[in-house]
Amino acid sequence: MMINKRLIGTVGESKKYIAGNVAVQWLSLVANIAMMTVLTSLLASLSTKTADKDRMILTATVAVIAVAVRFFCTVMASRMSFLSSKAVKKTLRGKIYQKLLYLGVSYKEQTKTSEVVQVAVEGIDQLETYFGAYLPQFFYAMLAPLTLFVFLCFVNVPSAVVLLVCVPLIPVAIAAVQTWAKKLLSRYWGQYTALGDTFLENLQGLTTLKIYQADGYKNEEMNMEAEKFRRITMKVLTMQLNSITIMDLIAYGGAALGMIMAVTQYRAEHVTLAGCLLIILLSADFFIPMR
Repeated sequence: MMINKRLIGTVGESKKYIAGNVAVQWLSLVANIAMMTVLTSLLASLSTKTADKDRMILTATVAVIAVAVRFFCTVMASRMSFLSSKAVKKTLRGKIYQKLLYLGVSYKEQTKTSEVVQVAVEGIDQLETYFGAYLPQFFYAMLAPLTLFVFLCFVNVPSAVVLLVCVPLIPVAIAAVQTWAKKLLSRYWGQYTALGDTFLENLQGLTTLKIYQADGYKNEEMNMEAEKFRRITMKVLTMQLNSITIMDLIAYGGAALGMIMAVTQYRAEHVTLAGCLLIILLSADFFIPMR
C-alpha cells in the first residue's frame, strides 16, 4: 500500500499534519545544507590560509542557528506525527462505532464483539503508523533528493546527477526482492496454516490417538511439520536480511560513488575544494530519507 486516496480522503484532517511534517523535515534539511556550506567554505579558506575572524564568527553563528532549527524541526515533526495519528484514531473510532450502531446486534450472530474490537484496534494501530510515519517519510524521501540535486547542480552537475540517479535504485532493488519474496511468503503462510490445522486436529483427537496407540506416530509427524516450518521461517528471515543488505549496499555505494565523482571532479579542476567537501558531506543525505 503506497498511496490510498480513499483512505486519505476518509481522514482528511490528517493532510495538514502530514504536510506540516514534510515541511519541517525539509526545513531541517535546508538548515543542514546551510551549515555544511559555511563549514566547507571555512575549511577551504583554512587550507589556503585566507580564513579570518569574521568568517569564523559567521560559520559559528550559522552552525548554532542551524542546530537550533534542526532541533525545533525534530520536535515539530514528532508533534505533527502525533497529531496525525490522533486524528486517525479519533475519526476511525467514530466511524467504526457508527457502523456498529448501524448494524445493530445482528453482527453478533456471525462475529464475536471481542473479535471485532481486536481487529479494529489492530487496524487503527497500523493506520496510525501509516499516517503518522509512513506518508510523511514517503513524500520527504522524494523531496529531499530533488532539493539536494538542485542545490548541488550549482556546485557540480556530474556529481549531482550521479547521486540523483542512484536514489531510485533503492525502491527498484526492494521491488525486485519483493517479487521473489511473494512466492516464499505464500509458502510460509501455507505451511503455517497447515501446521496449525494439524496441531488442532491432533489435539482434538488426542484421546482417540491414545486409545489406538497412534500418538507416537502423530508426534513424529508433528515434529516433521514443525521442522519444515522452522526451515521456511529461516528462509523468510534470510530474505528480509538480504533485502536490508541490498538496500544498504545501494545507499552507501551510491554515497561512495558520489564522493568518488566529487574527488575526480576536483582533481580535474571542475569544482572547488569547498564544493568537493560539500558534495562529500551531503552525499549521504540523498539516500538516508529513502532508506
